[in-house]
Parts: sequence; structure tokens; C-alpha cells
Amino acid sequence: MKKLVCSIFFLLFIAPIGAQHLKGTIVNKKGEPIPNSTIYIYEVLRGVAADDLGQFQTALQPGKYTCEFRSLGYETQKKVINMGNSDLSVNIELQEKSYVLNEVIVYPDGEDPAYRIMRKAIAYAPYHQYQVKKYTSEAYIKGSLTIDKIPAIFKRAMKVNGGNFDFNSLIGKSLLLESKSEINFTSPETYNQKVLALKTSIPKEFNVSKGLSIMTSSIYNAKLDDRISPLSPGAFRLYAFKLENVDYKDDIIVNKIKVTPRKKNPKLFSGYLYILENTWNVYIADLVASELGTSLHYRINYHPVKSFIYLPTTYDVSMKMNTMGVKGSGRYFASIKYNTVEIDENRKPSAIAQKNIEAMVSEKPATPKQQKIFSEIEKLSQKENLSTKDAYKMSKLMSKATEPEEVKKQRESIEIKDIENVKMEVDTLALKRDSTYWASVRELPLHEDEIKSYQVSDSIAATDSTGTNNKKDGVVLSIDDNPKTVFGRITQGGRWKINEKMSLRYGGLLGVMKEYNFVDGFWLGQSLTYNYNIDKVRSFSISPSVYYATARKEILWHASTSLNYAPMRLGRFYLSAGHLSRDVNSENGESRLMNTLVAIDFGQNFIRFYDSRYVKAENYIDIVNGLHLYTGAEIDKRSALSNRTSYNFAGKAIAENIPSDAVSYPNHTATNIILGLSYTPFYRYRVRNGRKWYEESKYPTFSIAYKKGFNLFGNNPAPSYDRLSFSVSQNIKLSPFEEMDYMFSSGVFLSSKKLYFNDFKYFNNKRMLFSPSNFHRSFNLLPAYHSSQKWWMEGHLNFQSQYLLFKNLPFLQHFYFDEAVHLKGLMTETKQFYLEGGYSIGFLGLGRVGVFTNFIDKKFDSFGVRISYPMWNIFERPLK
Repeated sequence: MKKLVCSIFFLLFIAPIGAQHLKGTIVNKKGEPIPNSTIYIYEVLRGVAADDLGQFQTALQPGKYTCEFRSLGYETQKKVINMGNSDLSVNIELQEKSYVLNEVIVYPDGEDPAYRIMRKAIAYAPYHQYQVKKYTSEAYIKGSLTIDKIPAIFKRAMKVNGGNFDFNSLIGKSLLLESKSEINFTSPETYNQKVLALKTSIPKEFNVSKGLSIMTSSIYNAKLDDRISPLSPGAFRLYAFKLENVDYKDDIIVNKIKVTPRKKNPKLFSGYLYILENTWNVYIADLVASELGTSLHYRINYHPVKSFIYLPTTYDVSMKMNTMGVKGSGRYFASIKYNTVEIDENRKPSAIAQKNIEAMVSEKPATPKQQKIFSEIEKLSQKENLSTKDAYKMSKLMSKATEPEEVKKQRESIEIKDIENVKMEVDTLALKRDSTYWASVRELPLHEDEIKSYQVSDSIAATDSTGTNNKKDGVVLSIDDNPKTVFGRITQGGRWKINEKMSLRYGGLLGVMKEYNFVDGFWLGQSLTYNYNIDKVRSFSISPSVYYATARKEILWHASTSLNYAPMRLGRFYLSAGHLSRDVNSENGESRLMNTLVAIDFGQNFIRFYDSRYVKAENYIDIVNGLHLYTGAEIDKRSALSNRTSYNFAGKAIAENIPSDAVSYPNHTATNIILGLSYTPFYRYRVRNGRKWYEESKYPTFSIAYKKGFNLFGNNPAPSYDRLSFSVSQNIKLSPFEEMDYMFSSGVFLSSKKLYFNDFKYFNNKRMLFSPSNFHRSFNLLPAYHSSQKWWMEGHLNFQSQYLLFKNLPFLQHFYFDEAVHLKGLMTETKQFYLEGGYSIGFLGLGRVGVFTNFIDKKFDSFGVRISYPMWNIFERPLK
């Protein structure tokens, strides 16, 4: 009886005041559905995105509502709708838009009027970025994804969050996701999102709970969804603009501006911006971006949530994917309702931008610096036509005037803090919402294939007792290179995890042959590495290696230990000892693995070997931020080595090793100490997992190093010298697509009583066709083992651009490569000036191909080709 009374009470009193649904279809005059349409309901600040069939739905309380129906290419229509106590269906017919351009001013210099508009929009972008102090909103998201093809190699190797997954189960099926969330925004860019409801047919292994990243990006930022916004400072260098149409509405003027990237680059957009005259807000953003065969089309609609405050109300993002054999497509819709919007009182909006500036100036800023900024903004805002220089200046000043103190502190801080701007919380009931709940919040109708997708997913979930793994937020796709079987680890090598603190890495049977050269023959042996984690940030390792040199018929060995003892000061200590054949140019010699290949294949030897029995200690530590100290000491018993074998596949006669005899290279014991300091002013860093990682500085790095050789054992020959060197280097980001790198150094032997080959100053010189190092700070055609015994001056200058020469050709802009020019110079006590220049092409950071030529005392010397392959360092693990 009690339940019956409660039910009657609900039906009579509660149900009538509940939300009803406004449903409808948006069509053209032929009755055809208009895709990409949006609805905005002014009274409740709600945006609703219609689907490809022009269909929409939203819950509304009974009452009178002013609804705006909008779609690109059609006249906007406003309609007053009276909602009763039952669902209401409407059919909205939009008329095709006719634009006018007869009142557009064409300037005498032939400049397109779009540039006048965009200068204003870019100048005022910082103001629009920070004008809202906070808001609370609700978001409904509906996304679908269909994967048509995944290459077999990916199916076999790919892991999902570290686990196996049957990717065949995804092919050709519609995957659906819906979510209802509360989003609270706080300036400058903090988003707290609580997922109230989540329904998806995406397999649980992917743990999908996040919304669209575009929803937490602002077009007024320098970057929109990690791409360069057309409203960013410097946009005129990257984009061309054209005013295509002007739409005169009752109370606003909308300028349709075509956005064309000057270069085809995945970091740039193409498409259209619709800019409001006088206030310079974005009205609609219709932008496209493409990268590696995947294209994304963003359609973002903005509506007034307060007077002259336009915020995004609907998002429509479509995706087409054809990357590395993976094919598919997707579509995402988002509808936003704003519950509260609070304007920053220091940035009150006004109908006219100039009046707003006057209001800001009238607030009498506290400091003379602020007064000067506002005064300059006022002067610029009164100009009818801003120049590009004025627009950049005003944008910079506006940013200073409106930038929150929090952003300024982050920008000026030495430590770059990884602030979690988007915080996600999933309600405990999110995955348990029933069909009644979804019927009340769903703003896009489900289609037949989507309903079927849910039904299949629900049937799988009903028979799956494992539950949903919520330990990971999002999905991590990876390829595991560690063999899974014991046999695989024995043959291929791998890492064994002993416990939480200890692990062991073994080189594998395939790594038994370490090297081949003509003085040693084959190196046959093995290496082990034992790692011990002292705590979460400090670690210790020991690496012993033993090899048998087949031609020398000797045991070669090496042992090293390392200790990371002060991660926040980059404190590292290394101790090593061994009996090996080493390169005379131990500081920056050639790749030994590459030398192995050319020796056995072609009978060439690019390394000068000597016999070394040594012990060495090194320590690195930050004294203060940016000031790094290096100290090292080594005792090295040296002797000459001669070739013991000449075997090579080509059957070529081989050159003798240098030094190879005791006359030119007598046995001796060298004792060296080195002290080095490097300083980078305002060197910004991040802290990750309790460890300091340097990131960037706008200043050069200055270095000084002192090295001394002396006789520690009086009864043995030994080198005796003092060497001092200086250098300055820097990498400068000139633009998003250009950078310059330079390094200049010089040095002098303060004394040189006794020098052996090892003690000369050698230069970074790559004579082999292939090299694991880049071209920026090395020579490529310098004579082998060119050295100095008195003084030297060296310089490297490199300019790298994604659009330098060939990339400017339109038909090549689809390809992913960059270009660089290199200029290098060297002078030593011989007074001969060595000059080297080159041009190279790089491929996504994976490698470079370069052509170089050199001159000695203005006379042409040689020409060569070099290939840099940094990935080679993965295969080569030199003994240090």
C-alpha cells in the first residue's frame, strides 16, 4: 500500500515537472538532412550537436526557449519553442546562405582584408583566453570508431596496457562510447572533470574514460590540440588568410576567413575561421589537420554565454585513418551546457574593444610598469588598421596585461612543473547507469548499428567475470622487446627481474661475438649487468665482461660499476677497470661496431688500436642549478699493438695498425686527471620520478676543462702536460620549423714536456660512410686522426629547417623530412685553415643523409657522402 501511494504521488506531482525532450531534424529546402548542424538554447546556455542525419534531442523543463539553429553554408534561424509537459518534435528547415562582399574594403597595396581582421583577432586573443575566471558545465559526448584493417605484424606484436589482446575482434565493428560529465574550469587552464555516466562497447582492456582532448584546449592559446593555432603569435609566418565572405546579421557581423598553411605540415591547420567584427571573438572554427595518413576535421561552434563572452558550445570531430597499414574512421560529438560563468572582474567585457581597453586603463594599475603597458595597449587599439608588427606587439602587451599571476610564475620558474591541468574522476555509478538514465541525458539518438554494438558488448560483459580493470587511465599500446621464454632469454638475451629491487641483464648467446678487428680477431665472450635499486630514485649497477681475442689469443676483460647517488643534483659516480684494445682517440672515436662490419666485409680499419690496462674513476654533480662539475682520474698502462690477422670477405690486403711498434710507441703508464665545469644560465628542468631532467634555456652553455698528465710512477715513462680548453654552445629554436645549433671551442697546451699519441687533442671526425652520431658537432672529411699538440680553434654552425630547399616544392611537402646546412672550421698550430660545408636531409629523427665538401687554405680538397643513423646506438653498447 505504501509503495502504491508513493507511485501515485510521483506520477501526480513529480513527473509533470520533470524534463521533457525536444527532438527534431534539421533539413534543407529539399527535405534533405543537414549534417554538422548545431542548436543553441539561450535561456539555459546549452549547445546541442546534431548528427550526420541532422537529428538531435535534449531534455528541457517546461517553458519558453529561444533556440538558434546553425550550420555552415546556411542561414542561421532563431525560433521560440514552447515546451509543455510532453516530448516535442520539430522539423527545422534552413535556407542556403548568400554572402555579400560589396562593402569589403580593398586596400591600395592589394592586401586581402582578412589580414586587418586577423591582426585584431591575434592581438585580442590573450584577452579572450583569460577573460573567464571560472565556469561549471555539463558535457555529453558521443563517439564512434570503426577499424577496417590492422596489419598482421601489429596484431602479433602489439600489447594493450601490457597484456595480450585479440585485435581481430575489432575489425569492421562499430565501437561506441557515450559519457555524461561535469566539467569545472578555473583560469588559467585547470579542468576538473567528473564522469557521471559512461557507456561503451569498446573492450574493457582499453580502459577508456577520458573525453576529447580538444575540449580542454583553447583556440586562443598558442596551441590548439597540440597544433599551432591560427591565432597564435607568429601566425602570419605560418598561415595565409583570405576573406571569403561577410555575413551581416541583426546584431553582429561575421567574417568568414579562409586559413591556408603556408607549408604542408602536420602541426598546422587548414580550413576556416569565422571572426566577429569589433569584438574579434571566434564564432565558428572549421579546421582540418593531417599527419601520417590520418586526418582530423574539427568543427567548433561558439555562442554568447554572457554579453560579448563567447565559449564553445558544440564540438564535431571526424577522423579518417590510413597510417602504416592501419585503416579506420571515427566521429565524435560533444554538447556543452554552461551552468555558471564567472568573468574576471579585472577583465570586464565591453561591446567595443576600445571601450574595454579604456576601462582597463581607468583601473589605475598599481605599478608604473602596468600603467605603461595599458597606455601602449590603448594607443594601439585606437589604430584603425594595425600592422603585423603592431598586432604582435599588442598581443604581447595584452598577454602581459591579462596573464594570470599563476601563469607568469610558471613561465619564469626554473622548475617546469608538470601541472595536471585536466583532472579526471569517474563516479562509482558511471558504468552502472540504466537505460532510463541514458534516455534522460542522451542528446543524440542511437542508430541501428550503434544499438547492436551495445547489445554485443553487454552480452560479452554478462559472461565475463573478470570485471573492468580501472588501474590504468587510458590505453597504452606497446611492443615488448624482452623475450618471454627462458630459451628466448638465453639465446637472445634479456632482463630477469629477481625481485622489486634487483634485476639481471644477460647479453644472450647471439651476443657472444662482440667485435672483430685485425689486432684482436674475434671477441668471443659474454657480459652481465646486475642492477640494484637502493630506493625509488637511487640505483647501483655492476657490469662484468669477459672475452677471448682469437687472433691475440688473450683474455680481454672489463668491469664497471655505477652509482646514481644524488638524482636531484645529477650525482653519478663511475668506476671501471679492464684489459682491452682501445682507440687512441678515446674521447670521440669511431663506432667499433661499424668498424667491425667494414673490417670483416671490406678489409678496412678506421680505428688505431693500442693495448690498455687501466682503472678509471669519474664523478658528475651539480654544484648549483645549471653549474655542473665533472672530475675524473685514470691510470692507463699503454703498449703498441700490431695486426694479428688479415681475414676479410673481400680478400683485401690490410693496412698496418698505428701505433704498431715499440719504437714509435714505447710502453708507458699514463696518469691523467681532469676537471671540467659547464654553466648554463637559467637552465630550466623538470622532476620526473624524483630525478632532475634539464629541459631548456635561452642562454648558451659555457664550458671550461683542465686536463693534466703526469708521472705517478717515477720508474716508468709517462706523459707530462697541462691542457686547458673552453667552449660555448647553444641550440636555438628560431621557429616551430627552424633551429640553429652552434658550438665554438678553443684550447691550448699550457705545457707539453712529453706527449704520446693518446695525449694529442683529437677532433670529432667521422670518416666512415655510416655513423651513429649526428652531423652537428663533428667533422666528416677531416684527415684521419688529425690532431693538435699546441693550440686549436674549432667551430660548428648548423641551420636546420623543415622548409629549406627541396621541401619548398609543393609535391614534396607531403613527405616527412627536414633539411640542414652545415658549416665547420678548424685551425691548429699548423696555421692551415680547414673549412667544411655540407647539406643533409633528415627523416623523422631516425637518420640523416648528407653530402659534404672541404677546403684546406681555400683550396678544394675532397667530397664525400655520410649517413647518420642514431638508432645504431641501440645495437652498439660500447665498453666504457
